[in-house]
Amino acid sequence: MKNLLSVALTVAILLVSVLSFNASAAEITKTEALFEKMNTSQEISVTLRTGKGDQYGSDYGVTTTVGIRDNKLAFNLNNGFVNMRAVVTEDKIIGFLPALPFFCLEADSPFETDKGIWGVIGELSDVTMLFLCHVDNYNETVDGTEYYVEEFNDREFVTSKFYYIGEDLKMLRVEDVQKNTVQYTYFDEIAFEVDDNFFDTPDFAINITPIMKLFFSSLVETILPA
Repeated sequence: MKNLLSVALTVAILLVSVLSFNASAAEITKTEALFEKMNTSQEISVTLRTGKGDQYGSDYGVTTTVGIRDNKLAFNLNNGFVNMRAVVTEDKIIGFLPALPFFCLEADSPFETDKGIWGVIGELSDVTMLFLCHVDNYNETVDGTEYYVEEFNDREFVTSKFYYIGEDLKMLRVEDVQKNTVQYTYFDEIAFEVDDNFFDTPDFAINITPIMKLFFSSLVETILPA
């Protein structure tokens, strides 16, 4: 579970950082304006689905919502059957099932620094800004829907295409010609307000982290005897 939460946090950080860049166009792009606002708002909620490579319209059936406000980060994962949430503060991670808030797992926060969550995200964003540049804008019809597209690349192998309907970002297509991969990400909602209860943690939940550690330790010893 701790590894799952670490992956979740990495996704959250990359979500903000990978879309922050230095556009080369003289006129500001929708994408630059959107993610400049993301980096300066101090409050944001993004709901997305990750698609299968090379298959537009086919996603893994997992909806992820990431919310950040002040120095708190919450990550919610819903696969249609199980809903899991992790809430991260400056000193710890608390993971639990909202439908069964009687038990939780706890771990040390990866943001135990003077910079805090937004400081770490800002540093990653600054690095990312050095790599992506604006290429072109155009309209493209995908599966019967017309999108306004802003295209960027990393000056080498990776092309990122941002698909908009009006001012709303709906899809990101990232193609790496060196690795011969294509990845789709679908954005269900990007909001600059986060409900207070999204960061709530169970008040009286039993911390079962020691029990889970003991269980997995015993399981490993059973599978891999000395």
